[in-house]
Amino acid sequence: MLPPHLKAELERLLIDKTHGGYLALSKWLAEKGYYICAGSLNKYDMRLQAMMERVRASTEAARLIAQQMPDDADEHSAAVIRMVQSHLFDAVLKIEESDGAKLNPAERIKLLSQAARAAAEASRASIGQKRWQDEVKAKLDEIERSASRDGKTLDPETLRMVREGLYGG
Repeated sequence: MLPPHLKAELERLLIDKTHGGYLALSKWLAEKGYYICAGSLNKYDMRLQAMMERVRASTEAARLIAQQMPDDADEHSAAVIRMVQSHLFDAVLKIEESDGAKLNPAERIKLLSQAARAAAEASRASIGQKRWQDEVKAKLDEIERSASRDGKTLDPETLRMVREGLYGG
């Protein structure tokens, strides 16, 4: 219910722990015309901290995966894009099935608009990732055609040079 700028400030205070306690936050919000009890702020903080921990854990997992399993073909990104698209689809369905009935039309349009924007961004990322894959495949095909025209095969040293040329090392 808070305006975006005030919600962002509240979240910043909760994340960096500079709020002086939930009672102080409740008073601060009351001064701004928003009455939220300390208990509700505590619950919101717990959800926010849990979300931040999930982000930290998934970031660390992604870093470890990237270190242990290099992804030259960028398949990890493609999988993440597909996962985001799937979650967006599920969210839109949930709005339609349950929450949609509780929302006024303006709120519903706003949520659907945000979901559509997020879906469009995910689609653009997917298209860009697919285009990149196609470019890499075309470059590799051209290298193979060139090698076969000259009666050569691709030895490990040639493959290393191709990797450096395509992926920068």
